[in-house]
Amino acid sequence: MIRHLLKIILSQRKTNLWIFAELLVVICAVWWMSDQLYVDLRTYYSSMGYDISNSWRFQLDLFSPEALGYVPEEVNPSPGGEDITKLQQQIKQHPAVEDVYISSYSAPYSFGNSWRSIEPVDGDTAIHEQGFQCRFVSPEYFDMFRITDIQGNSITQQLKDKHNPVIVSEDLALKFFHTNDVRGRQVRYLNEGGEHMTIVAVSVPYRDNDFVRSEPFFYKLITPQNINDYFAGNSAKYAEFCVRMKQPFSQDEMNEFLREMGDRLVVNNLHVFSANSIEYYRDLQINETIRKQDRKLSLMIFLLVNVLFGITGTFWLRGQSRYSEIGLRIALGANRGNIKYFMYMEGLLILLLTTPLTLAFAFHMIFLDLLDTYRIPYTIGRFVITYGGAYLLTSVMIMTGVRLPVRKAVQIAPAEALYYE
Repeated sequence: MIRHLLKIILSQRKTNLWIFAELLVVICAVWWMSDQLYVDLRTYYSSMGYDISNSWRFQLDLFSPEALGYVPEEVNPSPGGEDITKLQQQIKQHPAVEDVYISSYSAPYSFGNSWRSIEPVDGDTAIHEQGFQCRFVSPEYFDMFRITDIQGNSITQQLKDKHNPVIVSEDLALKFFHTNDVRGRQVRYLNEGGEHMTIVAVSVPYRDNDFVRSEPFFYKLITPQNINDYFAGNSAKYAEFCVRMKQPFSQDEMNEFLREMGDRLVVNNLHVFSANSIEYYRDLQINETIRKQDRKLSLMIFLLVNVLFGITGTFWLRGQSRYSEIGLRIALGANRGNIKYFMYMEGLLILLLTTPLTLAFAFHMIFLDLLDTYRIPYTIGRFVITYGGAYLLTSVMIMTGVRLPVRKAVQIAPAEALYYE
């Protein structure tokens, strides 16, 4: 049957050549769009590395000298870290609060961006003077956002009685040492006197937002002993002060909670003046990207709808133009079901003939690295899903275009078919 179909396709080559060219363009376009959609969805639904549920960020500020309750510098000569620590303790005592942490340039969805140049002491010697994001956090940070090491164990428990510890991400461990089993190994700063730090844990990868991949980074601890190094004087108001509640709170409930806390939200001149959920900052950061994704998806749907109408219309007209041929086959005793199957196979065979050229196009795009391989590496599985999906979708369009006119044509009476012939 395949040989017979090929003879028919060849005999009608003038018409089929245009159909072949149309299918060739459609397959390449649908594959390209499918690959983009695959990367976006895989990235969006990948693990973030942390959990922001029930988490809130408190906004801090300092009273001005004209404000009621202002504490002069003579009374409070060393504001900063001590005030933040006391404020943390006061809020943590509330029964509705699960945990409180302090950080700098490190809260999820905070646009935090602090870089330090470090290198491995006994790792890859080719790595020199490279900067990596450094997240300065208090030990409560890991429990609050449910951040674990790569074995799923608590990082906070591994920080006890450790001197000058550092926690590296799995990406950074692999980059420095080509293995993620690096506990006890050392890294050092390049521009701060060559300070050596011991790796105490390897954290899971961490993504800054839902549409980007994880990048190598490391954590440094903010402790009561060094907190003034980060938040001395007026810089205290720039601290990232986050709270996890035991139960979900609405914005109105959080506002009521702040009113209830009253003076416990004030330490000398440092005070909490508002709070927003981490999810609010998430929406703030990714809303524009989501709008761009929606526009891209709308464009893809629009193109696919046009492709659907184009292909189904082409095969519909093709089927209608062959009423006499189908009728003559019926008049000569052909089975109606076999005729339907025959017409389906003819359309799918034309589609199959485009495979060598579409494969050449796909391999050319991959070879030139014109696809997004930064967020998701290109694998055989990715190719099978996107390329196979493009052919599957186009096959459905072809069968839809063939089905309706052929279904009507096979109902023609033999006498009418002979009249057409």
